[in-house]
Amino acid sequence: MATIIASVIIFVGIVTIHEFGHFAAAKICGVTVLEFSIGMGPCIFQKKHKGTLYSLRCIPIGGYCALEGEDKESEDEHAFINQSPLKRLFILAAGAFMNILLGFVLMCCLMFFQNAKQVAVPVISSVMENSPAQEAGLQKNDRIVKINNSNIKTQADLKFELSRYKGGDIKLTYLRNGEKRTVSITPKLIDGEYLIGYTAKIEPLDFGGRIYHAYQYSLFFGKVILVSLWDVVTGAIGFENMSGPVGMVKEINTATNAGIEALLNLAAIITINLGLFNLLPLPALDGGRILFVFVELIIRKKIPPEKEGLIHLLGFLLLIALMLFATWNDILRLINK
Repeated sequence: MATIIASVIIFVGIVTIHEFGHFAAAKICGVTVLEFSIGMGPCIFQKKHKGTLYSLRCIPIGGYCALEGEDKESEDEHAFINQSPLKRLFILAAGAFMNILLGFVLMCCLMFFQNAKQVAVPVISSVMENSPAQEAGLQKNDRIVKINNSNIKTQADLKFELSRYKGGDIKLTYLRNGEKRTVSITPKLIDGEYLIGYTAKIEPLDFGGRIYHAYQYSLFFGKVILVSLWDVVTGAIGFENMSGPVGMVKEINTATNAGIEALLNLAAIITINLGLFNLLPLPALDGGRILFVFVELIIRKKIPPEKEGLIHLLGFLLLIALMLFATWNDILRLINK
């Protein structure tokens, strides 16, 4: 029961904040909002206020913000289709922005809920004997700032880059007394992990430090999500590893049993994931609609909303098929476990 409640709160909360982003941006731009709905399916409560129908629906898996002229021509000067490209871009991007902002807020809550007083940072506290770090000449108080072309801001960044190690030397850039230096180093496999052999420095956290690390970890989650999506596109990660709603509920169950901290962490990852995924330039997603606005700016001609709507419909069907495939993967993993 706790898992069901947690799942509903997370899914409804994340989707609602996304749709509220579109709603608030539309109101700011003076666009007519026909309906703002929490949930899908049959309506269980509705109230109309200043031309907008606010509704609560019985299936807690989604929601929507319906705008006048969103998918068709309209004579209303306040219709979405009749707004300037910049206003439409603002409205379309606002949902994803709110999801990413929510992820940052959740990370701040996690930092303060934990009452974290210290954090490990990518600064060398001590170098292990006979380690790659020692062989490369790394010393105490060296701050690691880059591995190959990836910036290192947190220990999580460093561990993520090492987890993607495929062999050979890597270029490691560090700061020593304000001077930037670069060395070649070959990570060593120790207890199933590729490591360079040093102990990270522990730094105290004040109020500003908690906010800063919440921000950095939000960026880190975003990077991991984008890299993972790219790995799927390029084939580095097989489609069989994709996860859908069933897999999410399973992870929520694990996080619920682990406590509020794990649940907040997972919720932050999911909402940042949703925000970034929605910005992908694919039909039916906000990113696909944003792409059409940019095309309009380039060709200086409006694309007929009926034709754009048809493309988004096909994209929506493709996304549904992808979700069903991911759900099937989740079910197979449960069966074969």
